[in-house]
Amino acid sequence: YAAGDEAFEGFKEGYTKAGGTIVKELGVAFPNVEFQALLTEIASLKPDAVACFFAGGGAAKFMKDYAAAGLKDKIPLYGSGFLTEGTLEAAGDAAEGVMSTLHYADSLDTPRNKAFRTAYARDFKMQPDVYAVQGYDAGQLLLLGADAVKGDLANKAALYKAMGSASIDSPRGKWTMSRAHNPIQDIYLRKVENKDNKVLGVAAKQLADSGAGCKMA
Repeated sequence: YAAGDEAFEGFKEGYTKAGGTIVKELGVAFPNVEFQALLTEIASLKPDAVACFFAGGGAAKFMKDYAAAGLKDKIPLYGSGFLTEGTLEAAGDAAEGVMSTLHYADSLDTPRNKAFRTAYARDFKMQPDVYAVQGYDAGQLLLLGADAVKGDLANKAALYKAMGSASIDSPRGKWTMSRAHNPIQDIYLRKVENKDNKVLGVAAKQLADSGAGCKMA
């Protein structure tokens, strides 16, 4: 699963550069959600902490299985923000206390985020999540590009230039494009408290990825 592999490589790069040591790398083929072998090995290794990448139903099940195996209160569990994004109801008490990092959190306490969430809930009768924010930002970026070329979308060079130099005022916080055409953005540290991802602080300020990115063409 490419997203999981890339997320782990990014974690490993930053963690080892900061002086951390990875005891062992464990993986499970997507979409397998049988985690017993992993949990047994984690229990035997007794690491200081576990960092993982799961999303959706697999994330909820992993947190529940992790807790059921008696690891939750012994070995702290950390993960990409998608571990606890949209999974808290399904995971229940097993998610409590889990810490993650992501470029957004529902509880982000800014006027921009509060206004967005109020308007979204009013118009769509549901609460927005990180995917709604990403869609909203993509719309802003496309409109900015279209306005820059006065609707002449055939003028691709000017369109891509305008989008590449854009500054987006987002519910996640202001962000710009990297040379790889990925967002340069704040990454937030979150902790699950009472079935909510509470923001503890900014884990990385205006982080730019080192990926190859896309050419927009």
